[in-house]
Amino acid sequence: MFWKGELTTPMSSTSRKLQLLGLLIVSVLALLIIAVACGGDDDEEENGGGATTPAGNGGGGETVFDMNMHEEGGNVFELGDEKNPTLKVPAGEEITINLDNQGIAIHNMRFAGDDNEYNSDDDAVSEPALVNGGQTATLVFTAPSEAGTYVYQCDFHPTDMKGEIEVE
Repeated sequence: MFWKGELTTPMSSTSRKLQLLGLLIVSVLALLIIAVACGGDDDEEENGGGATTPAGNGGGGETVFDMNMHEEGGNVFELGDEKNPTLKVPAGEEITINLDNQGIAIHNMRFAGDDNEYNSDDDAVSEPALVNGGQTATLVFTAPSEAGTYVYQCDFHPTDMKGEIEVE
């Protein structure tokens, strides 16, 4: 009896292990490239530290927001019930944004800084810059001294997860 089609032999155990090892190496390298690409400048004036005032405008030299990130209903930042909120902050005040990734996708937050341009020297990026599902991060920066509207975004979902910071 003859078989039509191609006759294949089973893949050896060693070949499967090498194939899985190769896949693992490629995956790790991809994650490292993403982490390096999203890293901030180590010389930035960001410093961690816990929040000492309640969420919202603090008025005591520090303003703190507690925001969630998730994919429910689209990739969004969320403050209370507001998606991709506009944050109102006093000029020149230290701003702390505590981020909780309640989704499964990778997120982060980048503030464009005084020049209002992304990927320039004055950007502030969440720490860590790559926030996996279930992880938390913190973004700390000093609000610009000039009143105006400035922008923030998620580097991984910049068309969906974006908002404004109104400096008063």
